[in-house]
Amino acid sequence: MTGTDGKADVFARDLFALEGWASLAGEIGEQQAYVFAERTSLMWLRPDAFAAGTARGVLTAAEAAGFRPVAARPVRLERCGVRALWAYMCRWATAERLMLLDAAAALGPGLLVVWTAGTSTARAAGGEPVSVRMTRLKGRNDARHREAGSLRAVAGSPNRALTMLHTTDDPADVVRELGVFCDRAERVELIRQASTHLAGALPAAVEGAVRAVEAEVPPLGLPSRHRPGRPVQAPELFVGPVESRWAALVAASHTWPLLSRTPQAAFWPEQETRSPWT
Repeated sequence: MTGTDGKADVFARDLFALEGWASLAGEIGEQQAYVFAERTSLMWLRPDAFAAGTARGVLTAAEAAGFRPVAARPVRLERCGVRALWAYMCRWATAERLMLLDAAAALGPGLLVVWTAGTSTARAAGGEPVSVRMTRLKGRNDARHREAGSLRAVAGSPNRALTMLHTTDDPADVVRELGVFCDRAERVELIRQASTHLAGALPAAVEGAVRAVEAEVPPLGLPSRHRPGRPVQAPELFVGPVESRWAALVAASHTWPLLSRTPQAAFWPEQETRSPWT
């Protein structure tokens, strides 16, 4: 379920992947669990996308690109969930960047959407898993090198801290992140809803879930990155009304250090070849 050398060995020992696979295989059987992982991609539209007021535009852009939602629900991540989600991908993160991720998640819930391609085949056009295709559309987390028309460009993501959305990189990540985002009951409900819509041609309704998130994280727009006076202090990110926390988060995302010069150990060989500094 992954084309990345060494990743399968790591995920074979991962507790979230174990839970995700158990729920998939238990609900729809092992053969269909593989098909589900190939035919779907998970997107978490983060709370910062809702605060920026661009979440609906991302959903529209994804559908325009040929993807169809098959399930959706509000999902809130706490501090440990943040670290679980990005456990393998934060090799270069500073402590400040982790705090900014926590602050973004603390704004409120995000929206978890299960997507499929607009096709009845197990893989997307060109033989690619749906998650691989969607991740390419997502765009880079570095705004300076981001592709025009990517989902993060639509979202208005200004930097590596406020990336606005997360997607699963490949089918193995679909399985693992079902375990990260949802407890067992939520996971079973999501799998059942998605499986029903995968069997048909109609999209799942997402408006109710979008409104539920917007009720807690209203669209505020992207405030100016410049704040007169003293630098942002950590408590400002977590205390006070959502408007002030959002303004502090945007300002800090432009001034706090996000990349470390000394990365943590790689989990699989491909990670050794990638550096945000080059």
